Formats: sequence, structure tokens, C-alpha cells
Amino acid sequence: MKRKNQEVNKYQYLINQLLTLFFSGVYITSQEMIDLAANLGIELPSKSRELILKNLFLEAEQRGQLESLLDGLIMLLQERIQQYNALNRDYAGIQEIASVWIHKANTMIRLLHQQKRANPYE
Repeated sequence: MKRKNQEVNKYQYLINQLLTLFFSGVYITSQEMIDLAANLGIELPSKSRELILKNLFLEAEQRGQLESLLDGLIMLLQERIQQYNALNRDYAGIQEIASVWIHKANTMIRLLHQQKRANPYE
């Protein structure tokens, strides 16, 4: 059990960032996480967002699909940025807050790219 906790802790920073709207700029629903898992061939039960994401990172790492998971998260964030840009065009009054969300989502994307480049032997 201790080994699993250590594995979870390895990604806890990313998990916290992804789950917190303040940091990531997006709200990722439980269903979006389950769909992402399904795209990787991982079956996860519907539970709390944090538990789903922790299990998703663990399963993806164990299956050697961590890079695919990170790519899927990056695509999800990029889609959300496109939605924010569309809202920005349609509703000029939200430009200030939408630009903050877009900036945070782009920062999260950079963090995920950085994780992809991390040493796999850590």
C-alpha cells in the first residue's frame, strides 16, 4: 500500500493543479475524466474527481500510457481555451475574466508539457 501512496504523491502536484480552477483555469468534470480514461482503455468508476484523477494517473503509469494521458489532458485544455475564445468574441464583457482563464489554462498546458519531458527514471 505504501508503494501506491508514493506513486500517487508523485503526481499529486499535477492533480491538485488540474482540480483547482484557480490554478488550471478550467473545471474538468468527472465525466470528462472518465471519458479520457476510456480513450486509454482504462475503466474507472464514477467517484470524486480527485479519486478518479489519482486512479487515472496510477493506471496510465502502470500501463505505460502516461504520455497519452498527458496528451489527452492537453487536448482537453486546448479545447477549453477555444471555447473561452469563442465566448470572448461573443460576449465582450467577459474579456477580462476569460483572458485570465486562458492564461491559466496555457500555464497548465506548459506544466503538463514539462511533466512529459521529466525524467522517466525518477
